[in-house]
Amino acid sequence: MTRTATLILFIGFIVTVGLWRTGASSAQDDATPPAVASPSPDATSGFVFPEVGQVPDGLVVISDGERTLDDVASGFSDPVATIELFVAWGWRGNDIRAFHVADDISAEPTAIDGVYISVHEFGSPQFAAEALDYSLEEHLNDPALDEVARPGFGDHARTLFGEMAYGNEITFYVQRGSLVIRLSASSPEGDPTVEATQLMEALLDAQPATPVAT
Repeated sequence: MTRTATLILFIGFIVTVGLWRTGASSAQDDATPPAVASPSPDATSGFVFPEVGQVPDGLVVISDGERTLDDVASGFSDPVATIELFVAWGWRGNDIRAFHVADDISAEPTAIDGVYISVHEFGSPQFAAEALDYSLEEHLNDPALDEVARPGFGDHARTLFGEMAYGNEITFYVQRGSLVIRLSASSPEGDPTVEATQLMEALLDAQPATPVAT
């Protein structure tokens, strides 16, 4: 199985955002990084995604763009109920960007070989917090995953870790204002926690300041 095929499996269980293990979003088979377009401001308020050079060495962009609510809900066990809840929570859009090691690169088995970032915008911070918990609980339906204690990010955060078919994966769910940010990172044999934590911190630092409610 090629690395790209592994990622498609890896992206097959999308929740909230749908990850690189989530990939109800279509991944490109061509490992050459495409021109990276900025996400639509209408989808996630101009969220700033990392680019090649800001993620672990050897990774290229393999998926980038917006997903519909139907796309998102298809990764949940009850898509109809998920759509109803997301609409009630004022869902406004979802953008994703996924990175993976190119097929022609021999990566160290202990290095990070994939990063998936998904961002949803909801109608309010409270709705975003509820959506985060709902999405994480859905993700916990996978018996390979456990919730673990990690340093907090943003306004509300929860973390999952597990040994998946493609390697060890850590997933952060972070609420920041009306946004829910998911970042997943995996390594075939290593522990991606330290680098994933640094990437999450850098990602949050790169975002515009959250407006203060008046």
